[in-house]
Amino acid sequence: MPSEAAERRRELFRAARAGAGELVRLDPGRLRFSLGTSLADVRVPVRVAPDAAGIVRAAAGELALLLVTQHREFVPTDDLDRILLAEGYATLPAPAPTLGPSGGGVDLRAAASLGAASHPALLGGILCAWMGPGGRGRSLTAVVIEALRAALEEAEDGPAGDQTPLVVALALGAELQRALERVREVLPSPPVERYLGAAASTGLWIAARTGALRAVRAAAGADGGAALAAVELALSPAALLGGRAAALGGSTLYGPELGVGAPRIEELAGRLAAGADPDAAADDLAAALAADGETSRRAEAAVAVARLRAEIAAGVAGAEAAGHGALVADLRALHAAPGALAAACHDEKGRGALALRLEGAARLGGEPGAALDRARSALRAWRPRDPASAFGVPREEARAEYALAASALACDLALERLLAPARRALVARTGGEFEGGADVEWQEGRLYRVSARGGRILEARADRPLGHLFADVKDFTRRTGLLGPAAMAEFLRSEFYRPILAAAKGFFAGMPHLADRGGIAVNNLLGDAISFSGDVEALVALAGEIPRLLAAYEARLAAEVSSEAVARRLAAIDARYAADLARVAAAMAAARATGTAPGRLEALTEEEARLVAERERALARARGEGLEAGVFLSYGGAPVTVVIDDEVFGPNRVAIADKINESARGTARAPAARARADAALAEERVRRGNPLLPHAWRVFVDAPLGLALPAAVERAALERARSGDSAAALRLLAAPVKEALERAARAPDGAPGDLYNGGAALSEEALAAFLAAVKAARQVRRVELRAPEIPQPLAARAFYGERPLELVACYHPDGRMAELFRRAGTAAMKGLGDVVVWERAAADGPPAALFRHFARAWLGA
Repeated sequence: MPSEAAERRRELFRAARAGAGELVRLDPGRLRFSLGTSLADVRVPVRVAPDAAGIVRAAAGELALLLVTQHREFVPTDDLDRILLAEGYATLPAPAPTLGPSGGGVDLRAAASLGAASHPALLGGILCAWMGPGGRGRSLTAVVIEALRAALEEAEDGPAGDQTPLVVALALGAELQRALERVREVLPSPPVERYLGAAASTGLWIAARTGALRAVRAAAGADGGAALAAVELALSPAALLGGRAAALGGSTLYGPELGVGAPRIEELAGRLAAGADPDAAADDLAAALAADGETSRRAEAAVAVARLRAEIAAGVAGAEAAGHGALVADLRALHAAPGALAAACHDEKGRGALALRLEGAARLGGEPGAALDRARSALRAWRPRDPASAFGVPREEARAEYALAASALACDLALERLLAPARRALVARTGGEFEGGADVEWQEGRLYRVSARGGRILEARADRPLGHLFADVKDFTRRTGLLGPAAMAEFLRSEFYRPILAAAKGFFAGMPHLADRGGIAVNNLLGDAISFSGDVEALVALAGEIPRLLAAYEARLAAEVSSEAVARRLAAIDARYAADLARVAAAMAAARATGTAPGRLEALTEEEARLVAERERALARARGEGLEAGVFLSYGGAPVTVVIDDEVFGPNRVAIADKINESARGTARAPAARARADAALAEERVRRGNPLLPHAWRVFVDAPLGLALPAAVERAALERARSGDSAAALRLLAAPVKEALERAARAPDGAPGDLYNGGAALSEEALAAFLAAVKAARQVRRVELRAPEIPQPLAARAFYGERPLELVACYHPDGRMAELFRRAGTAAMKGLGDVVVWERAAADGPPAALFRHFARAWLGA
């Protein structure tokens, strides 16, 4: 009849079928961490640490060596000489020459008995030595116990139905399969290799199953039924045995040997995976056997040999337990030799010789003698055309028994198909995928890890926010066109990257993955940009340093513009604008002389200011001045740095974090964001008569009037305008323009808008994090300053804007000025939402002068 193991596998299949596959399907809702872009694309990063993987591999190699050395009589001499020189042979434990258990506790004896029943070569003495004290199988079982115990405990604190135990079992099963490579290195050449390989695979499964049973029993409060079922499903013997009937290699795990005649087993597994009932499948298989005389005979013979083997094994094990092992040594050897018992049964002379041996051993008496005598009687009654009748089993019942055992194998093969998506969902980490290695990934709560050192399977994800700084050179494309790519590349190398990296080194703490929570690290170099992550205080300091570095570069260039070539270029630019400026000046003089309307004079004044500004910008570009680097600092979760090492393109690293995206968006330079500020500046220049009056600030946020036209209206208006009917075109646009104006009028002052960052800025989150980080080293004052309160000498130097200034002034404990921040507004960042932006004021220029003037008053307030 089918073995207990076969019945358990059928029971597990029924449980998986009843739950519609939920026991074997990885569900993101029941995982504490998973990857993937959809529910159908679940990925679970796992790692069996090298210490645990080493134990599994060493255990597999030792079991293979024990099997070879204990069954050397059917190993070719050449293979045996090689194996005796193999690593680990000298330290092998010494197995007792027993078919049954040779000692140990309840679990070890149960494992040894299961081993002897599951494969003829897997003697109880071998398993007891391997899984007992001093054997590497004991260490393997301990790894399984510890890993699953931790998984079951963590599952109690996870979501309902937490699948950490299933993930661990899948990872261990995959590692057991990888360890079979070591088994193949040790084993002799075919055909013995397949036979002993199946025994080794069965032994590995038994050790893992023993550990799983122990872990579930030990886990306080664990749901033993569901948890154990999921673990046993994942630790499938079929996966280790090769996943097909032809690869069983003499295994008796399911009862009779199934390699001798299991028709349509793969087809049956497919039907079961699709939802068929295992009992109905067994009936179908029995019917198929009945329809094929030769296959039926082989199946019935396999059942008879299995029953004979069970009687002999019971008698031998009983004799060994009674101290008469030497008297049954030949029977033990016959039981273990590949195909020997079946060969003896199929030959009349062999049956007679075996019956005589059994008759002598049966004189031991007691239960062992009775079992051996039953085996002898069966051999005497053996009929080649109806072998099962020797045990009182009708042919139909023998076929049904074989079909039940085969259906258990089919259930396991079907379960492997059901488990395939979950096995594929596991992403084995080597440690080279992310910067900092697998240990850091585990510490960050992004990796399920099985380790012989113990510890949590999945660490709780700690919220360790960091600063993220992004800096890029503005006007990069135009400057590359003006200067040429070689000149621009040299500038970036020598005047952008190197100085910034040199400044950043002062804050580097030596830990690229930022595990020490201090210092800063480079994420990416992106052509005209650079990205950092790390300590927010250090990054605020660096944000103030980058504009200063570019200003120093401009100063050096200004000192070197006396070369003849540069002088000629500057003269040409000056001459180009001179004619236009002379024309505007003449028009202004005529307007004053003739008393032209004030509006005309004001327009000419604005045009003059525009031309002067354009000329100064062109001259600055020719001298290398006017360089802008937008800098933005965000604050949020630590980045994940992916390392991609390609054999063609070499190593590459990419840091990924949502706040890195925000910091990059924060360096935007939308002209519309400063259009109103520039218009106000132009008016102020006219009012003061100073066409070179600069902005005091470098960061602007504003919501320009947006006009969204329906495509049909836009097309119709253009057609009217092209036909010369501008009035009709304007009438068509009246309604959308009115709607846009009303919408803009309803929007509150300071509504989210576009961002122009020509300096250094940071989000309000980053500012709050900075203030919290420096609270022991700074005195902080929040100030509101209106334009009329700014002294005239300061107002004459720069335009501070028309709106009240919201400022955060920071002081050192001794009262010295530190940082000054100005609220620029709320930027609407596409895909990221609204971000309140603060400018990190420069340490020189108009903002610094403003700070110096009010420093004492603000501090006292």
